[in-house]
Amino acid sequence: MDLGALDHATATDAAAVVRRWADVDPWVDELVAARPHGSVPALIERARALAVDWGARELDAALAQHPRIGDRASDASSSREQSAMRTAAEDVTVAIAEGNAAYERRFGRVFLVRAAGRTPDELLAELDRRLGNDPDTEVTEAVAALLDIAVHRIRATFGVPHLTTHVLDATVGAPAAGVDLVLGTVDGEVLATATTDADGRAALGPDVLPRGDLVLRFETGAYHRSRGVPTFHPFVVVAFTVSGTEHLHVPLLLSPFAHSTYRGS
Repeated sequence: MDLGALDHATATDAAAVVRRWADVDPWVDELVAARPHGSVPALIERARALAVDWGARELDAALAQHPRIGDRASDASSSREQSAMRTAAEDVTVAIAEGNAAYERRFGRVFLVRAAGRTPDELLAELDRRLGNDPDTEVTEAVAALLDIAVHRIRATFGVPHLTTHVLDATVGAPAAGVDLVLGTVDGEVLATATTDADGRAALGPDVLPRGDLVLRFETGAYHRSRGVPTFHPFVVVAFTVSGTEHLHVPLLLSPFAHSTYRGS
């Protein structure tokens, strides 16, 4: 979906889209009324700001029709987000079902966690950990999970990848177009490939990357050779750690004999 379509949709149609992100009436109404959002980052920033006062009431409203972790989901978003559960070992599936029941007895609501990007074992570990919370702490964590899921769904709606980069060629003071990129795990599994555009930018990967250590390889040697420029580095590899679902920006400032990078936004 294009953000412009949401910005110019009728209020009824826009509300139907927003409600899929989080079924909290005031939040849905305010996001619809705040259009046009102009950009997905602006939309996400506004969604976060409008959720700052969420509590038990908003949580219970949003969870009224929410499936349990491990149950068959009736909506496409939940089914896609819980897809990893299809590969769960039988003992893990049983443990999660038992944990769900224990959680509902203790807190009176369905256990909520962002399933996208997590393995069944990680989901079970998070369920076990949160069973030890006191009620107030658990409301705080569950509300944070509700917003985490909403932001993930916003990104998924508009096809926003988890990772972007911007490569600048310091020797000419211009974007580095045509730099090939490979995003992968430290074990060598390729997750995504891309090439920087005329502005030196590229987006890689799904809307949620696996947590842990990843590497982004910039084929800078080929870039310099195509311009007849000698270079010391045949390629540049930037390693970084994914710890959540927030957007990651990994820029590169490039020259034939040096490079630098940082955690962008």
